[in-house]
Amino acid sequence: MRRQFEEFPLRGRIGRLALRLPRRFMVREDGTITIFATVVFVLMVGVGGIAIDVMRFETQRVQLQYTLDRAVLAAASLSQTMDPQEVVENYFETAGLADYRLRVSVEEGLNFRRVEASAEMEVQTLFMSIFGQPVLTSPASGAAEERVPNVEVSLVVDVSGSMRDSDGGMSKIARLRIAAQNFVTRMLEGDRADLTTISLVPYAGQVNPGATVFNLIGGQRAYIEVEDEDGEPELVLRDHARSSCVEFDETHFDRTSVPQGWSFQQVPHFMNWAIHNPTMDWGWCPLEGNSAAAEASSSIQYLSANAAALNDYITRMRLHDGTGTQYGMLWGLWLLDPDSRWIVEELADVGAVDSGFTERPAAYDDPETLKVIVLMTDGNITEQYRPRFTNRTLSPINATTSSDIFFNHTEELAQQNRNNHCNGQTCSVFEGGQPNASASLQYNRARFFEACDQARANDIIVFTIAFNANSTARNEMRTCASSAAHFYDVQGAELDTAFQSIAGAIQRLRLIQ
Repeated sequence: MRRQFEEFPLRGRIGRLALRLPRRFMVREDGTITIFATVVFVLMVGVGGIAIDVMRFETQRVQLQYTLDRAVLAAASLSQTMDPQEVVENYFETAGLADYRLRVSVEEGLNFRRVEASAEMEVQTLFMSIFGQPVLTSPASGAAEERVPNVEVSLVVDVSGSMRDSDGGMSKIARLRIAAQNFVTRMLEGDRADLTTISLVPYAGQVNPGATVFNLIGGQRAYIEVEDEDGEPELVLRDHARSSCVEFDETHFDRTSVPQGWSFQQVPHFMNWAIHNPTMDWGWCPLEGNSAAAEASSSIQYLSANAAALNDYITRMRLHDGTGTQYGMLWGLWLLDPDSRWIVEELADVGAVDSGFTERPAAYDDPETLKVIVLMTDGNITEQYRPRFTNRTLSPINATTSSDIFFNHTEELAQQNRNNHCNGQTCSVFEGGQPNASASLQYNRARFFEACDQARANDIIVFTIAFNANSTARNEMRTCASSAAHFYDVQGAELDTAFQSIAGAIQRLRLIQ
């Protein structure tokens, strides 16, 4: 009994102590900061670790996407001879990427190649695995396409007399020949010749569409009566048969296509400013030569895919009088309009255009056709002058025979530049007869901008080049271009660079996704 009595008090004391300790722990406050700090520290380490994992993931994703973008661009190139799948894989190997999952699909045809690819890589996490996320998967996807669509180009070039001026030891026309020929060669290189046509539109004071088109659009040549060798009256052509420019008025600038069923008067065969015989031929209207006989010629060349023929023609172009940029732009526009197809069909019938191009110009909304105007000038638009006495049978020329009309140009120009001749009047006048009339500088510039507006409204891409040009010409070209990025202000050898840049822009790869 004694032993039992002694054990009970001990158990009571222990029980009371066991009940008292938790109560003390709950009441005492020392040590609570340490516990809180420990919890916060664990949370900070966890959040910081997650951030590190996310940064590692993002770095891997960016590298993966960058490599994939470069790979599909290279694989999509039409000049790439390797298998597109191999090209993409080689890019990943070169970048040092491993353990990736890659899928590549290729679609290609005669004039395009499209490469799509997607890739995934797994990133082992360092801290997120604590929270049940041991792996992050970084994705990348992209597609690239090189498409050489059906391309229709109007190459409109300035062959005015000022192009004879020297530019760094070389004449400006010599620089133009090199640049334009390099452009043509690149645009019609290889299989591109099956899909690309270039209409070459030289312009000086006017644009010569050639005798065939002159007749097709209703051109009317003037005849005058002179004396033959025996002194008998003879009806002869007033103006040169190879000079086939036609007179336009403002209604023609409202059109976007080559007119059909109209009637046009021939522009007189004359000059206003002095001629430079080594580089220039007589005429405000550029003359048409016989290409088969390798004659000098500066008339329009229609829808050609023959680089050699076009480059040979560019070599043979000669300079002429005046700067009628508005006419060059108008013809460039007309030769891209689907309603001008009739003239292409007519030219194909006589062998002047390849019969394979009779479906051109394509419709404006044709998704497979790109329409481009490339316009180059070295000077601003000038007034449109005409000789006061177009028949030349009156003073001051007083021509009596046909040989006087066609072979006395030196005297004619001398007379035109003497104010005391032409019956006491100036020999050259504005087209329309009066200053500030329908051929004033302001009028011509307005018509030029009208043609530019028409081109842009029909989604024609307009590139313009001001070559060693004054501020007025630069402003004209800048205003006409599709955007500031489509305008080039160049000097010297930069002309070739500009043409190459434009060719590259037309053919460039497009990252489309």
